[in-house]
Amino acid sequence: MALCYVAMAVIFFGMLSMPQGLDTAGKIQYLQQHHLLVASGYGIGYLLFGVLLAILLQTLQQVFANRPSALFRLAERFGNVWLVLMLASGMVALIGLQMVFRLMESDPQQALALYNTRNLLTEALGGGIELVGGLWVLLLSISGLQQQRFSIVLHLLGLVVGGLGILTVLHTVPYLKDAFGLTQLIWFIWLGISLLRCSAGKGNHAGVS
Repeated sequence: MALCYVAMAVIFFGMLSMPQGLDTAGKIQYLQQHHLLVASGYGIGYLLFGVLLAILLQTLQQVFANRPSALFRLAERFGNVWLVLMLASGMVALIGLQMVFRLMESDPQQALALYNTRNLLTEALGGGIELVGGLWVLLLSISGLQQQRFSIVLHLLGLVVGGLGILTVLHTVPYLKDAFGLTQLIWFIWLGISLLRCSAGKGNHAGVS
């Protein structure tokens, strides 16, 4: 999941460099010229990320299976909602862009309107405001602190990540979304290492038995 964030950043901020000053029609033309790269970015950043999120939610459910608190169950609900939002926004982005390209040939004005609508839906569902993802990380971290599942420092980092995600409701404040993405990337890596260690520990116990 962390690599999905990295890949999306490399594609949209590194490999794609949209010229400044383009009007909407120019932006659509640029995206059409780099359609495969754009589609790869959305596919990795939203669809693949959503699939991996589903796997992570299932894994966390097994980790917390012995004593699943009410707080963990609430966190899981927000995790499931975030999963649906990520997949939906990815599909809207990909299908919407394809329809925009087709309309540009027959009805440019309609294509421009659809492009703006597609951007609105993708941004609203998929990361313009990270409230849902932030609540998931925050509640999961509080539950982890209560049950002492992983490192205390990991859960404290989760509180910071979750708080930053919730604060993105103040979407006019600069860099909040970037801070959420960067800290969550670190959190994902740390959580993945912790889960691998947990799995290895169970495997060793099984071997001894």
